[in-house]
Amino acid sequence: MPQLKDKVGRFAATGRSCQNWKQDQELVISLLNKIAISDGGAETTLKPQLVVTGQASDSLYSSILYFQQKNFPGTPDGYIRPGGPTFSRLVDLATKTAAKPSPPKGQWDAISTPSVDAALRKGLLDDSKLDYAEVVDIIRATVADGTVTSFELDDLTTIASTSRTLSPTSKKLITLFVGDEKKKWLGVGPYDLNSDQKKLAAEMVCDFLKNTKTTFFPKLDPHRVGIGILRRIAKPSLIDQDQASMCGPSALMFSYASDKPGQYARFAIDLYQKGQASLGRLLIKPGKDVKNYTPPYSLDHVDWLTCASIRDSENWFLDFDDTGRISDVAGITLPSEMEQWFRKAGYRDVREETNLKFSKGIDSVNEANALLAGGYRVCLFISANLIEYDDQSDEGSVLTRHWVVLRDKIQVSNGNVTTTIFTWGKGDYAIPHPSKGGALKPLPIGDFVMNYYGYVAAKP
Repeated sequence: MPQLKDKVGRFAATGRSCQNWKQDQELVISLLNKIAISDGGAETTLKPQLVVTGQASDSLYSSILYFQQKNFPGTPDGYIRPGGPTFSRLVDLATKTAAKPSPPKGQWDAISTPSVDAALRKGLLDDSKLDYAEVVDIIRATVADGTVTSFELDDLTTIASTSRTLSPTSKKLITLFVGDEKKKWLGVGPYDLNSDQKKLAAEMVCDFLKNTKTTFFPKLDPHRVGIGILRRIAKPSLIDQDQASMCGPSALMFSYASDKPGQYARFAIDLYQKGQASLGRLLIKPGKDVKNYTPPYSLDHVDWLTCASIRDSENWFLDFDDTGRISDVAGITLPSEMEQWFRKAGYRDVREETNLKFSKGIDSVNEANALLAGGYRVCLFISANLIEYDDQSDEGSVLTRHWVVLRDKIQVSNGNVTTTIFTWGKGDYAIPHPSKGGALKPLPIGDFVMNYYGYVAAKP
């Protein structure tokens, strides 16, 4: 068996590529293609013509992660080194693979993952057809182990495109579940449900998807709601207020879904089915305007369900102009409201250090950093100018106040600020932010604090 010259893949911890010599990549691809998907291999699905020296393709990198996850405990490192345990296991499995006789061709020959195949066969057992509930159970089977792989998403796509009995509703459900996750999967998979709370939440969602008839929100699509909950359990940063002035509720929901995924799922499901729900001691009971509103397509139905309900429960009156855009003024969340929301939602040691009119200084920045390092959720009260390339150094007004969630320490180097926040459906939004063309300009500390009005912090 030929040997590797150097490392193949990417360093999962940093995303940096290894040496990835062309012949080394071709060898690894050949070995992975000989190994069954059930054993962590790629089973002929990798394409050697995609090989580029110095760069592991997304598909090769994903396959290495999948192989390591299947064959080794712990966190996959994303690369294969000469003579290392991953390479030895690859060679061992590839050389032990015996030639199998070709089975009779059938409709479902392309299904390759054990989870999807077993659930599919079970669904077909009684009448050779897949009804809606059986499709939900196939989705349930893919999330049961905490990871939905790219291969499982491919199999679901195959079912949707191949089945002769699927209803339009069932096909829509699969399409929503697959979404664009195949293009974005990193690390352990497109859907990361690797905790007991997340798995329990996913079970709740699957049960909900089987019973979507009862609702107090008749204009919301229950399938978009259910899959939306599931995706946000796996990746809370998908929560996005779109054009609605709901940055405060979005920051709360991002924190809640991150810290308490099971309770987040229960909250969203209860809202949809009962018209009211509790976040700890915070009772959320939206009015009829929110319940009977049809959100624009760009605003996910579950984000309207949860965030607009929270905002409306504080006697907020939705104000729409002629275009249907939600008023920026109508939904501003005051710091005192933010503090109460976190306190009643069950967070501990809630701290509110803000000022509506006057910006805060570097001491407040240091406090926010210390709280983040201590395990607190830290929501910054800023001017929205800070997150825009063209306006980052302009002074904002009271109408531009905006809540974001701090994700990394606010770094000050050579008089300039850098950090990462959650805002508008992005959990790794960089400050300062590049222009659409990729240009980046420094953000002086003076300009940052000019548009920084403090924080609300809370311990999960």
